Amino acid sequence: MGIPQHPLAVYATAAATALATVAAAALLTAAAGEGVNGTGTATWTSVTDAVGLETSPSTKWGGALISDLDGDGWYDLVLNNHDQTALQLFWNTRNGRFTRAKDPLPFLIDAHGMAAGDIFMTGSSDFIVMQGGANGGAPATPRLLRSAGRRRKLEQAQRATTLEADTGGRGRTPLLVDMDRDGDLDLILLNYVVSPKASGPRQRVYENVNGVYVRRNDSGLEDANVERAILTDLNGDGWMDVVAFPFLRIYIATSPFTFADRTYHWLRDIPNRRSIGSSVWAAAELDVNGDGRWDLYLARQWQPDVLLVNDGNSRFVAAPPPAGKHRGHCDVTVGDFNNDGATDVFLSYAAEPVAAGGAVARPDVLLTGDGDGGFTASTDHGANQVSPAAGDSVQAFDYDRDGRLDLLIGAGDEVAGRGPLGSWSLFANTSPLPDDGGGHWLLVDVGRSPNRRAAPSNALVTVTAASADGTGSTRSIVRRVGGAGGSGITDDLRVVHFGLGDRDAIEELTVEWSDGSTATWTDVPVDARFVVTAV
Repeated sequence: MGIPQHPLAVYATAAATALATVAAAALLTAAAGEGVNGTGTATWTSVTDAVGLETSPSTKWGGALISDLDGDGWYDLVLNNHDQTALQLFWNTRNGRFTRAKDPLPFLIDAHGMAAGDIFMTGSSDFIVMQGGANGGAPATPRLLRSAGRRRKLEQAQRATTLEADTGGRGRTPLLVDMDRDGDLDLILLNYVVSPKASGPRQRVYENVNGVYVRRNDSGLEDANVERAILTDLNGDGWMDVVAFPFLRIYIATSPFTFADRTYHWLRDIPNRRSIGSSVWAAAELDVNGDGRWDLYLARQWQPDVLLVNDGNSRFVAAPPPAGKHRGHCDVTVGDFNNDGATDVFLSYAAEPVAAGGAVARPDVLLTGDGDGGFTASTDHGANQVSPAAGDSVQAFDYDRDGRLDLLIGAGDEVAGRGPLGSWSLFANTSPLPDDGGGHWLLVDVGRSPNRRAAPSNALVTVTAASADGTGSTRSIVRRVGGAGGSGITDDLRVVHFGLGDRDAIEELTVEWSDGSTATWTDVPVDARFVVTAV
């Protein structure tokens, strides 16, 4: 059974009070443990060994990189083992298994954040990995791995893109984003505090000029005191904004390659805004109430998590602690895990379990959304990693393309010696399929824009679904090509998953790429993968 969240708080503004009333009504009327269409909470089972994902215990940093590196429509994995074990590459064999390949780099690095995207516009994903800088004394350049597509080869390309010529920094988080809306992927590199002897700004922004990264020095991000970030479009203007942490900062894109700190503006009506913006360890964009605006979920380790609801694309109001009494979360991932049409949340537990017998099942938390902004919490979902190590990361993706979101969970502190080492675990979603009473689903495989000038990263996919017999409600659901939350890692989830509930017909599917080009389809099947191809 689900564990009800804490009672609703009293808000400072009339708009926030109205929001709280709606959420309260939804919680009071929703049966514990059931989704919007009665599909129930999601369940998972471990398949780590069965799929060939055999790894040794290691430290972690922010999660794995999930991306279609060879462009075959199936997600591959790059496991980030920080500085004790090399990056590990696993190709998806397209039959429900992974196969270990040659390590992406022939040497051990102090690997931190990673980001993937079609940098060279070939149809497959390339990726960037940030390096630490010897505690700031020896700044290190990032490594850029270019994919050869179906040949399944990766080649270092930081020299070809001129990134190697930069002096580097104390690397933390890369962000691949089209900052001038010309379709190609520009680059933001976020760094930790560097030595005063290091040259150049702490944070670095680059324009992609015909495959060469040229540094811009007037973006407004250069002196930002942040380490990690996600991308989202808070004001709905089509330009990607940056939400950075651990001390929450909101940078709104004001023009190409230019950002303004609008943290106070967006949090102005939240009485405890300084408190809720502290100790943010991971964040995710999501639309909790289906209004088409991007909200934020903040995982804050030992403080209560925060759900910031977007009010009118101009400010946030704070919902009650969505996880209730559950806290200690170091990572968050979002998706429709039970295919009922509402967004759910999954949280990785950061604390190290204490048990005389050794390893125990870690109580990671599933928040099942009701579609109106409310959640029901549970820990008996089956995706509980048995480990003596603390949780480090959790990421949602459909590894076997069966229409159900699976979970990759990592354990093991990012600092060696601070706790037991942990392993990677893959949990397959075992929720009912439509033939067994489960919700309908759709996978949309997004490629380049029709003019082939825009990469799929950050494209918006809108699906309007209804019942074929004309009964029931019609609903429009928006998802973005990118990550499903994160703490320094940005996955390239271009096979976008939609849960549809009891809606078994697609009225319209629209994709809008970063350069503003759009395409629309009406002849789209449900319970299937639909490939969006470049014209």
